[in-house]
Amino acid sequence: MAKRSLWARDGLYIDVSLRDSGELAFDAQHLRNGGEYEYALTVPPDQVPLVLAALGGAAGDDVLALLQANAETIVRRGEKSWLESIGVTPGFWSHGDWWDLFDD
Repeated sequence: MAKRSLWARDGLYIDVSLRDSGELAFDAQHLRNGGEYEYALTVPPDQVPLVLAALGGAAGDDVLALLQANAETIVRRGEKSWLESIGVTPGFWSHGDWWDLFDD
């Protein structure tokens, strides 16, 4: 499994990995104001070519490197929103309460 850091700023940490199965995964942890929210997005192997194409890549290109090169755009938009905008239907998992990250 290949894994790289996509983002590590302002309490938000996102790693991307390409699993042995061919599935692409975004694993994130958001720490803020004493709260913690974790989430994961997965892209099935048959939809990874959509990610490559959206990033200007082709079959055989390093999808993790292309994601890193475009991290600012992807994270600022929201990884799930970005994936959906290119026609990917990601799997989603989360743990924690998103609202705990914000002041009352």
